[in-house]
Amino acid sequence: MSLTKRLRFIYRFLTAVVKKQFLTVILGLFLGVCFFFFLPRLMKYLPLPKTLLKIGLVGQPTVSDLPELVLKDISYGLTKVSSKGEPLPGLATSWDATDQGKTYIFKINDQGATWHDGTSFSVKDINYNFKDISFSFNGNELTFVLKDAFSPLPVVLSRPLFKKGLIGLGDYKVKKIDKNNKFIKGIYLNSQKNEMPNKYYRFYNTESELKTAFNLGEVNILENLFDLKGLALGPKVEVKENLRKDAYLGLFLDTSRPPFSSKSYRQALAYAIPKETGEKRSFGPLNPDSWAYNPDVKPYAKDIAHAKQLLEKEGGIENTKIKIATFLAYEEMANLIKESWAEIGIDSEVQIISAIPDQFDVLLLAREVPEDPDQYYFWHSTQEGNLANFKSLRIDKLLEDGRTTLSREERKNIYFDFQRYLVEESPVIFLTHPVTYTVERK
Repeated sequence: MSLTKRLRFIYRFLTAVVKKQFLTVILGLFLGVCFFFFLPRLMKYLPLPKTLLKIGLVGQPTVSDLPELVLKDISYGLTKVSSKGEPLPGLATSWDATDQGKTYIFKINDQGATWHDGTSFSVKDINYNFKDISFSFNGNELTFVLKDAFSPLPVVLSRPLFKKGLIGLGDYKVKKIDKNNKFIKGIYLNSQKNEMPNKYYRFYNTESELKTAFNLGEVNILENLFDLKGLALGPKVEVKENLRKDAYLGLFLDTSRPPFSSKSYRQALAYAIPKETGEKRSFGPLNPDSWAYNPDVKPYAKDIAHAKQLLEKEGGIENTKIKIATFLAYEEMANLIKESWAEIGIDSEVQIISAIPDQFDVLLLAREVPEDPDQYYFWHSTQEGNLANFKSLRIDKLLEDGRTTLSREERKNIYFDFQRYLVEESPVIFLTHPVTYTVERK
């Protein structure tokens, strides 16, 4: 077939197709032009696939004891807490304490809040389960009746609210929970806002397992790491350092037995240890940003001569070797303490532990600080949280008064005295605010 005949054939064929499929061809051209000109403009209005943040944490939580980091993603409470530890309005717009602090009346804003199951929030949905506290409803008012006055209650009520099944009110809704028996291995959270990513929290037994998971790509974000050893860091990995003012690294002394039952001996140990300078230095058991923080306490700057004088008052140095129990993350600090005590003639050894022992000589660990200045659980002589077995009638009285006094100014004076006397007694040697790391693979 000649070229002319071929061209004539192709022309007739295309003409026949166009005549037969005219509408289809015109529609295709029209849609093509529309997509070419208008699709880029429409793309910004179309929902994009959400990023999934895979966050690794250490722990074996159950549904009833998930970390606060996770709970606050899912819901929120009646109040919020400022960086200074002050209670602020949340679902509760205001509150009043009567009957010398034994009755609290909260006015609740139940308009606009919606549970993740689609039902509207109601005052009657509030289901806090507190010992020795009863509550009742009257319109949009919620009344708590306490057995004893308890001034930290407004801060405590910042605890997130839930309906059964972890149904909350917050920015994230529970999509799926992966369990191993009663323990949660992972929890998927769907964002309720288009501009926010979805999240998957994965839990590991140890920090070592957590780091291995990061190196293998199982998770891409690590929170609150105490050290970076064992991590595969590269140009795509961002490391952020966090100074934890809401925690302190302290050396707890068992004050229930000698030689640690002696105040002079405890102070000698404190003076022998070098201290950090600047913001990292911890001087007491409260957050330095707290409204009740006392900056004027004994600093115990390193003073070997004074430490030896205090030991001489005790009639010399004990021959017993001191065991410094601590976790692997604080081994370096424990060895520094060992070397420092050797300067005043005290022999010690470092013992690495995996859990807090029932008995110890001294225990080096980090302890979180509650948002309210109430330290009753940690230092009252009747409480299990009193790791140092410290007993002081004066401290006990201050702690009792601090949680029953309503006036903020009076509470501040009480906690100023509490910090001053506690640091003077030295049942714990305050060292630093710990530094933790957030690691993210971009």
